Amino acid sequence: KEQANNVSNLLIDKTKKGEVVALLLPNIPEMVFSYFGILGIGRIALLLSPSISDANLIFQIEKTRPKFIISQKKYQAKVRRTKLLKQLQFVDVKDIPPAKRTVYNKNVSEHNTASIIFTSGTTAEPKGVKLQHSNVVNATKNIIEFLKWNQHDVDVNILKLSHSFGLGNIHSVFAVGARTILFPDAINIKKVIQVIIKEKATTFAAVPTTLRLILTNYLEDFQKCDKYLRFIQTDISLLEKNLIKTIVSALPNTDFNYYYGLSEASRSTFITLNKHLDKLGSVGQPSPNVKLKIIDNQGQKLPAGQTGEICIKGKHVIRQYWENPKASTKIKNGWLHTNDAGYLDKEGYLFFKGRVDDIINIAGEKVSPEEIEDIVRRIPGVTDSIAIGIPDKLLGEAVKVFIRVKDQSFNIKKVKEICLKKLDNYKVPRTVEIVKEIPRTENGKLRRKVFKESFSR
Repeated sequence: KEQANNVSNLLIDKTKKGEVVALLLPNIPEMVFSYFGILGIGRIALLLSPSISDANLIFQIEKTRPKFIISQKKYQAKVRRTKLLKQLQFVDVKDIPPAKRTVYNKNVSEHNTASIIFTSGTTAEPKGVKLQHSNVVNATKNIIEFLKWNQHDVDVNILKLSHSFGLGNIHSVFAVGARTILFPDAINIKKVIQVIIKEKATTFAAVPTTLRLILTNYLEDFQKCDKYLRFIQTDISLLEKNLIKTIVSALPNTDFNYYYGLSEASRSTFITLNKHLDKLGSVGQPSPNVKLKIIDNQGQKLPAGQTGEICIKGKHVIRQYWENPKASTKIKNGWLHTNDAGYLDKEGYLFFKGRVDDIINIAGEKVSPEEIEDIVRRIPGVTDSIAIGIPDKLLGEAVKVFIRVKDQSFNIKKVKEICLKKLDNYKVPRTVEIVKEIPRTENGKLRRKVFKESFSR
């Protein structure tokens, strides 16, 4: 509270309620203090990733127009390089003076904007997700209700606090009075595992890439965490069945939770995989207080088993994007139209298939590119892959896969051979091409639109 109040004191007389304050900080305690200090006086926190590109930094600052950026000296060169210091006052978080008074804003409403997180821009220009205080509070309540967070929990957080997954864990920890141990990143996995054991941590979250790294290199050490961890949670990125089964087998006393969500609608579904091995491939049922529906191109609700666009409703869903009326039309009568494709089974479990625009339509069969890419990436010698639909006179579309390889002498025939064993015939790539680069965002997501545009040229 004292550290957050120092930030509030710095800003309260120099900014107005509803103005944006930028945060460019790594996973350090000062990031958390600064965040709550901004929110506590009715200002809006713009959450910037430390690895943000110069172009994206300029874009987000120009869109939101903050007067202050709270950061560290090591990022000052980046801000200076972008020439943003002409319009921004750079504040080193270490130089914020102690407060002489306690300040807060009695007029902060649940409907006021708390923070802005920009989307990764995988399919279009990044959108500013405008989260109201009520969105944050209700999302936190939903997460706590499902995961049963409590004051005795000890969380190890290796996720970026500038993204909703990592920040959502902070919200949950603070809401129940638990304890969090922050890591700057997931680079030193061995140290992370040692801390889980030493501190008897009860909760841990990681993206699937990190979990694969753990299982490949530190499985024996990780198994020791089963004595303490209540649960592990991971996000929507595609999980292969072997990874799930390995974790469930290695940590039999630990729940393995998987979720689907967006910055616009945090953690909208959950599934505890070790309790629902018959539902592998699903991202779960709606979280507490959340509604889902699947619609067709005409906006009509589809029955169980039919693939369409996923729509989400709940108090955790944003009302609009930051100064983006066009994007805000995707929120209709409280329903967020996600542009994600999926279907619900008869028991209400959601199966995520990818982005609507990315689905490959082969003679009426809807094919998820992620399913193909996952198999191709596991072929020895392949370092990355992207699957797209190409025109086909007979079928409408066919699959083409582009791959990055370790050695340019790689035999592309291997891709088709393995896909024939793992996939239905119509999903097998018609053609395979080696490329030097496959574009990704700073969060590691494929930039499909960028790739398709460059391919079409």
